[in-house]
Amino acid sequence: MGKYNRQVVGLDLGSSKISAVVGEVTSEGELEIIGIGSRSSKGIRKGVIVDINSTVAAIVKVIEDAEIMAGTAIDAVYVGLGGSLVDSQTTEVSVELAAKEVTPRDIQQVIDMARSQTQSDRYETLHVIPIEYRLDEETGLASPIGRRGTKLGVWAQVISASVPAIDTLIKVLDQAKLEVQEIIAQPLASARAVLTPEERDLGVVLLDIGGGMSEIIVYGGGTVRHISSLAVGGNHITHDLAVGLRAPVAEAERIKKQYGRALQSLIGAEETIDVQGLGAKESQPTPRKFIGEIIECRVEEIFALALHRIQQQDLYGGLSAGVVITGGASVMAGMARAAETVFELPVRLGLPAQISGLTDLVNIPMYATAVGLALYGRDRLLEVEAGHSRHSSGGMYQRMAAWLQRFF
Repeated sequence: MGKYNRQVVGLDLGSSKISAVVGEVTSEGELEIIGIGSRSSKGIRKGVIVDINSTVAAIVKVIEDAEIMAGTAIDAVYVGLGGSLVDSQTTEVSVELAAKEVTPRDIQQVIDMARSQTQSDRYETLHVIPIEYRLDEETGLASPIGRRGTKLGVWAQVISASVPAIDTLIKVLDQAKLEVQEIIAQPLASARAVLTPEERDLGVVLLDIGGGMSEIIVYGGGTVRHISSLAVGGNHITHDLAVGLRAPVAEAERIKKQYGRALQSLIGAEETIDVQGLGAKESQPTPRKFIGEIIECRVEEIFALALHRIQQQDLYGGLSAGVVITGGASVMAGMARAAETVFELPVRLGLPAQISGLTDLVNIPMYATAVGLALYGRDRLLEVEAGHSRHSSGGMYQRMAAWLQRFF
């Protein structure tokens, strides 16, 4: 992939699937999807790379698939990092103004201070997202540029990632012959693809239910309020079925995908399914209600844990736009209704949007993160083409303003 072309690639390293989405940025600034690749993930567990060789091999195959479909060579990607490897916290800092009017340099200074206060030997800052600015005694400012004052403060959400995890990720991609253009927190990428500006303004929670974990991101007032993860996801439903039915994991996964319902109320009382048990020569009829009971218990737990986490942060009252669910496990029949029962809020399924091209292939929750990463890359490309220097004070502020406007 040439250095100066208009292609971007999002690479999602999930616990169940590794996916790549190739996009071409059109002359109108839209992202046209031109290629995808997806393979089973065998070297990643709960978002952590546990087998470097297996992960590298899977990435290479995914990239090859995407290259063939897109008709292009890929040598650089925007990649996501999530789960327990990512930490989020709010911080408040302030600086004395050199002049009496706030300049882009002042904005960069206060953002850099927020970054330095949360940086450590164990964690590297990925994103500093301003929630609001304060100028002297005036609070709640979205953009203080040009205002007069003596002391500028910022209340910001700082998202960091484990340094060893970052090092391992870069090592894996280097072995796969891929350059890391930027590492993005996975919840931000998923939100970029499926949430609307109106939802982010009103207050919304996005729950990305993957295979090994579930990511939570809460928005309010147009910006990020909280990010965290739960060590539970769709693979746990499969495990529960394997144990409850005394069946091989592959059989449990087949039953989940083919017959799974998140609510028992969606299943007829007399329905049965043939299940191939462990070591059994013949399959045995099993009541679907029993299977539904196993699934519903785990689904309810996932949503209850997410609700508890949000309530702990005192953010539930601000969710005027309700709940959005996405990720591979969110497509099971009845998931939205199950979430509504637990959250007691409106719930919708989040599908990747703001794209063209191969939308029939990627317009499913499984590709939310990969599409979001590609959209993030598109935004970066457009910023560069608009003449914003990556390291200039003005460029830094403009990028922050653009980020806030598009995402938060």
